[in-house]
Amino acid sequence: MMKIEEIRNKNYKIQNPDFESSLRLALEKQFFMKLIGFEITKIEAGYVEGELLIHQNHMQQHGFLHGGLMATCLDIVMGFSAFTLLPKEKGVVTADMSVNYYNPGLGYKLVAKGWVDKPGSRLHFCEGEICVIDEAGNEVLTNKAKSIMCIIDLPKT
Repeated sequence: MMKIEEIRNKNYKIQNPDFESSLRLALEKQFFMKLIGFEITKIEAGYVEGELLIHQNHMQQHGFLHGGLMATCLDIVMGFSAFTLLPKEKGVVTADMSVNYYNPGLGYKLVAKGWVDKPGSRLHFCEGEICVIDEAGNEVLTNKAKSIMCIIDLPKT
């Protein structure tokens, strides 16, 4: 699993020194994230982490976390990790994403981590992973993902 120390050792170019406030403003409009109950818990340059307390409405028919939910959580943390490296007038949208499912999601809490592997001028290449924590406190790696985030101009408000 990726260690936060490895991310901190990357020398990302910060284009918005107030990226955390900008991200928090963007989160206010992240309605689907609120609908599923996913919360961002850590924001650093090039790195975002979030959590979801697992409820019955997050499960598929066999009692595991729904794969689409897991993919959504990965998309959110990878996209916002890319967002932390942008100037204020820019945003990102997902251009491509692949998710690998290692283990079924069984537990009480999902923890998703996303980071920028390689920033670029038009595309940011990101990675992410999910661990599910069970009642005994054990973490099980359930997913790894890669994405390409396309940098866009934000609409003028």
